[in-house]
Amino acid sequence: MTNNTEKQINVKNINFHPVLKDIENMFWFFLLSMRTLSDFDIQNVLKFKNSKNEGYGGFNEMLDKFNKITNLKIEIAGNKATSKLNILDQMIFMGKAMAILIYDYLSFSKYNTQINSLEEFRFLKFIRNGAAHYNKFNLKDENGDWKLTEKEVIKWKNKEITRQLHNSTVFNDFISLFEIFLLAKHFSNKLVEIDSKK
Repeated sequence: MTNNTEKQINVKNINFHPVLKDIENMFWFFLLSMRTLSDFDIQNVLKFKNSKNEGYGGFNEMLDKFNKITNLKIEIAGNKATSKLNILDQMIFMGKAMAILIYDYLSFSKYNTQINSLEEFRFLKFIRNGAAHYNKFNLKDENGDWKLTEKEVIKWKNKEITRQLHNSTVFNDFISLFEIFLLAKHFSNKLVEIDSKK
């Protein structure tokens, strides 16, 4: 994470609204899993324990798969082990899954009528639809008509969805896993705000 992202994602200060709590937990679980499984010492402990426990051999095979798909390389210099891995594909998958779930959780919640007219909800809908359809923006309907007017811009923070994005890649070109988490945080804050007005 960049310093700017770390400032926005302060673990101690984040506590999502119950409607989106699974999204928060999913995000922490993903990051913690990647951090843990790429650690040299933890890999060795797991492999050793799995080999000693009957029926745990499959976990070592899973570790081998993880190492292969992330191209994990561990460099050892003296007492220090440094892990290098490529988790871009996993981050894209997690971003897509989170976008779909955030939209569905909000759509089926009791808050839907209060948030579905917000610009950022429409923004989320286009992200969600792209995530669910080959990770590409689809800004035309079944008849080939545009879903946006010619000069229409749908914004959230510094992100803008326009016709020019049609057929372009959603994750990681337009939006990242960390940004979709911040969008979920934005909606969580909205739900807390709605609750406070009751």
